Amino acid sequence: MKEPLAWYIAGPLIGLIVPALLILREKQFGISSSYRYILSFIPTKISYFNYHREQDQWQLHFAIGLVLSALAATQLFGFSDAITIDKLSPNKYEIVAQSIYDVKNALQFFIGGILVGFGARYANGCTAGHCIMGVSQFALSSILATIAFFVGGLIGSLLIVPAIY
Repeated sequence: MKEPLAWYIAGPLIGLIVPALLILREKQFGISSSYRYILSFIPTKISYFNYHREQDQWQLHFAIGLVLSALAATQLFGFSDAITIDKLSPNKYEIVAQSIYDVKNALQFFIGGILVGFGARYANGCTAGHCIMGVSQFALSSILATIAFFVGGLIGSLLIVPAIY
């Protein structure tokens, strides 16, 4: 099994995408705004989706590029089995990881995906967009959102998951 790219390499690479996208394309880094572009092809009376989408076509290319590059990295570098679970001595988090992707949870994933997508658009960006792009621009709303993400993650991982499992 090959190891994933180290954080001290991957982190700066992601960090360099932000200024490169701003300088070279005058665009902001983020993926959730591509939802608006994709859904704008569905005829609707919702004015949010009825706009001049020509300037946002790059977002669809960006989203497709993310998926294709992940598939390419998996094939080239063998990252498909990078996450393993030790079945001999599972801890609480490994038990969650083993049970969460069961088919019986498909409806929960579907509803959760819709809620996350709606929330990302309602908040003018997803967690990555706020944490990477918004914080780099010193946007107060993104700084507050990032703090909330981390607090929520700490509460979930340190209090809720151990209480349930």
